Amino acid sequence: MKDETWSSKRSGKRISSELKDRDSVTTGELKPFLTLPREEISPVTIRTRLNALKRRGIITPIGRGLYTLRKLYDYTPEIGQTLREVYLELRKRLPLTRICVWRPSWLNEFTLHIVSMQTIVVESERETERAVFEVLQESLEKNSSINGIPLLLKPSSEDIDLYVSDQTPVIVVGKLITEAPIRESDGVVIPRLEKMLVDLFSGEPVLEPFGGAEMDSVFRNAFDTYALNVDTILRYAARRGKRQEMVEYLTSKKLTGYREMLDDLR
Repeated sequence: MKDETWSSKRSGKRISSELKDRDSVTTGELKPFLTLPREEISPVTIRTRLNALKRRGIITPIGRGLYTLRKLYDYTPEIGQTLREVYLELRKRLPLTRICVWRPSWLNEFTLHIVSMQTIVVESERETERAVFEVLQESLEKNSSINGIPLLLKPSSEDIDLYVSDQTPVIVVGKLITEAPIRESDGVVIPRLEKMLVDLFSGEPVLEPFGGAEMDSVFRNAFDTYALNVDTILRYAARRGKRQEMVEYLTSKKLTGYREMLDDLR
């Protein structure tokens, strides 16, 4: 008789059946489902089998060594033509500069009340913001599709109140903090959802309309819908000097699947 071999399909069925009531599980708790009786496996094999379960959609990573069985999705916002044109123009003119672009209105997906904003945010690495601003100034004069859109360089909350209205498009140029979580989506570099949440929590002026009581809805709906990595959130919050405040906020909201991990960090 052949020796039994490990199967991600069989393992996945057991996990779904035996752990279905768990909000989250650790690598240690999954290990019995990753090994055969009397089998000794290496850390490399554990990672390989965990990856097989992830590919099957059985588990979703939500932190270092922490997984959920809930069906969560990857966050991929719609990138409009204007945003794409702004990014590609900057990429062409400043090919060595680290840049990401996004829209605050993407957070409307998670709010109770829709915030009308046509703002585009362009963030670039430290000490390149002026160069980005000047390139955009030139480009806005030549490109008919974005011609005439006002530009703001590193605006304060007061500037946002004065110059950003619900109906008027505006491009805001700011600093991209080192190690900010960003990614490429369809050829355009955008922030990960983890970054946008931390920016909101940190009081980023352009996100103020989503603050206050609305922020709780944004966080809860984001965590309930998408696969978010708490380690990524906390690392970026630390870069913004908000790590402990973020731990306390997430813990106080009792976000499903993260309670044990956050309690350990308090």
